[in-house]
Amino acid sequence: MKLSRSLLVWATLAICVVMVLGTMAWLTRDVLAAERERQTAEARADLEERTRLALWRMDAAGAAILLAGNQRPPAAFSTTAAGWTSDSSPLVNLHFEVRSGNLTSPEAHDSQDKLKSLHDLLSKNGDISVTLDQAARASESAWQSTAKDASALQSQVADSFDLAPAAKRASPTYQANSNTIEKAQRAKVVESQEDSAVALQAANSSLTNSPTDATPILEITSMRGVWIAGELFLLRHVSIGTSANPTRIIQGVWLDSAKTRQHLLATISDLLPAASLEPYTVASIRKHDSSWSIETPKSADPLILVSFPMRLERNAVAISHPLAPSKPLIIGWAAVLLSLLTASLLVHAVMRLSERRASFVSAVTHELRTPLTTFRLYSDMLESGAVKEEKRGDYLRVLSREADRLSHLVENVLSFSKVERGSARSLVRETTVGELLDPMRERFEARLATAALTLEMDTTCSHRVRVDAAAIEHILFNLIDNAAKYATTGEPPVVKISAKPVGKLLEITVQDHGPGIPVSERRRIFRAFHKSAREAAESRPGVGLGLALSRRLAKSLGGSLDCLDSEKGARFALRIPIANS
Repeated sequence: MKLSRSLLVWATLAICVVMVLGTMAWLTRDVLAAERERQTAEARADLEERTRLALWRMDAAGAAILLAGNQRPPAAFSTTAAGWTSDSSPLVNLHFEVRSGNLTSPEAHDSQDKLKSLHDLLSKNGDISVTLDQAARASESAWQSTAKDASALQSQVADSFDLAPAAKRASPTYQANSNTIEKAQRAKVVESQEDSAVALQAANSSLTNSPTDATPILEITSMRGVWIAGELFLLRHVSIGTSANPTRIIQGVWLDSAKTRQHLLATISDLLPAASLEPYTVASIRKHDSSWSIETPKSADPLILVSFPMRLERNAVAISHPLAPSKPLIIGWAAVLLSLLTASLLVHAVMRLSERRASFVSAVTHELRTPLTTFRLYSDMLESGAVKEEKRGDYLRVLSREADRLSHLVENVLSFSKVERGSARSLVRETTVGELLDPMRERFEARLATAALTLEMDTTCSHRVRVDAAAIEHILFNLIDNAAKYATTGEPPVVKISAKPVGKLLEITVQDHGPGIPVSERRRIFRAFHKSAREAAESRPGVGLGLALSRRLAKSLGGSLDCLDSEKGARFALRIPIANS
């Protein structure tokens, strides 16, 4: 194949390889990007689900604190309460009550310092009653603005998300709606607990434990969390007396904000270990001249607790696992690379086959041209009577030799074709070495005689072999033919054939004394059609097919054919299995 055509074929193949690999790289990038996006969405969804579970746990713990405050009877906040002692909870600093502007506590006899600190803290903003009253109103207003029914949103979500579970879970809209629904459900649970506690307290109609000094209770509100001057309080209103002349009392619990936050965060340490709780102002109180107004922020932030005015700071990011190529992607790349490799090998094989065919045609053309020219020339000379009578025998012998040469060439080509197609037939029989080789002696000697060589054959080996005698003769004749071509100048002018056992094989050696075969050429000579037209013209006759055919025939017999090291000349060894005795 011409160099320019070969370069064109390889350049075209290279362009195709680049296009295929580029396309695969593009698809791989898109697949990995989609997988990365999916993993990120999964990680975000996982974070949101852990967050919702964490909020449920904290609101459950916060609701328990609120329930303890709501279950405490109104009489237990009065200084006249009998049998009530300081709360044993480490979260509570002080229980207190504000009536007619006076700040009192049933625990004052044990916590005078705390009561004084509370008084100083509340009096910084002016009148204590007004401060606590407006704070309680603000927290109640914020609570009332908190959604506690998300059934409409649940129905909307169920109708609008017609997706697979995995895709629905990864949807940011679905997660946002789920957070809103969960917050409403948490608020509803807390509200139901508060209503039960308040209803239980309302069943007690007096403010004191003494039946003779009972003061009717008109109304009790639920405890609400509120921040005042950086401190956390639970406040409620209690109305006593008569409906015509009611007295409004503010009762509250002063909580240790740091311990309360630690208590709530301890419930989610396994879900969000780095989380924190920050104060959240649920409502603000503004004074306009002599009046006060309450402004409630319309925040739907799902990270705000419903039990306490705190916001969850997760301090965590959605972490996705490192991407690992998926099995289909790996299989796809393996298939593409294997296909490209196969295509490259196929192109290489086709090009080699094309080169071999071209070499074969050129060599055979040259190989046929010489004897045909001899046939034409000698036949014309014999026909015209230009050859003397005593020379006619020489001319006829030349014609016979050229005919044998052509016959051997055709025989090799046909045999090689049969071996290549797998249609070669063999007639296997068991025989001795002498019975195998002796019938071939005459043919071998005749071929060597044309090159002034003699044959020495050692057939004394007594081992038996089971082979196709025709195939063995074909192999050995090719070796004898090569010796006749290349060892004509050898000293001594002898070709020796010998046989000996080597393990379980019989080794038949053909040794000449010619120039030998360089080590670098020993592999090449067994390739079919290894001669080019130039080599066929410049070397001895032949197309480079005999040794290739001989090795394949040897392998078909379960043996081998190799070129061995030799001090002088070429030495070939045919090994065939010895018959089992």
